[in-house]
Amino acid sequence: MNSSRGFTLLEVLVAFLVLSLSMGVLMRIVSQSLTALKTAEHHQTALQLAESKLADVLIRLDADSQGKEQGRIDSRYRWESEIEPYQFDNQEPGERYSITPWLIRVSVSWGRRPAERVSLSTVRLLRETP
Repeated sequence: MNSSRGFTLLEVLVAFLVLSLSMGVLMRIVSQSLTALKTAEHHQTALQLAESKLADVLIRLDADSQGKEQGRIDSRYRWESEIEPYQFDNQEPGERYSITPWLIRVSVSWGRRPAERVSLSTVRLLRETP
């Protein structure tokens, strides 16, 4: 009487099928995780570059700074800045104030999609020079 026990061919094939399906799902999860990590890395770098560019714009800000500028930081990142007069909701139109608010926007992008952009903005008050 032969009492050797083992797996049948069908059992082995089912085990390989389950293993291959599991590996496919795991590889998809790893791929999505790496994509999310790369996106987070770009976002963090763009945020730091935008903060730096905003600080640079604020240092050079004066009453004649109105307008737009743009440029490249390196082969991957582009920046844009925009400076325009700002009006608070409670400001009286036509009233002349000694301090003028300016809206400063800085954006850094690294791709073509709108989600691949970081934008920062602030309002800075400048004293009018007589």
